[in-house]
Amino acid sequence: MPEPRTVRARQRGWAGVLTLLLAVLFVALAAGILLRHGAPAAPAAGAAPDPRAAGAKGPGGVARIDAEGVVPAPGNAVERARALEESVRQQATEREKRIEDATK
Repeated sequence: MPEPRTVRARQRGWAGVLTLLLAVLFVALAAGILLRHGAPAAPAAGAAPDPRAAGAKGPGGVARIDAEGVVPAPGNAVERARALEESVRQQATEREKRIEDATK
């Protein structure tokens, strides 16, 4: 019968290999899930960088800010609450119109 120390030493190698295989499998599954749920893929090699991409630099090395469609947030909490209330009322009115049009 082999000594227990020798058997354990051999099994450590297999445990390491299995651990590495599990880690590779986990990374592959995570990458697949991220790509399916909308994470951007890496750009093709040699492709021109997108100037609108995060971190794109403008003249003088200053980062560009894409402000299209951005509505500035009101300064204080009361203004934000009023804006939210107005938005909810507008959505409710639009929903009522859609329901009335659908029932006609």
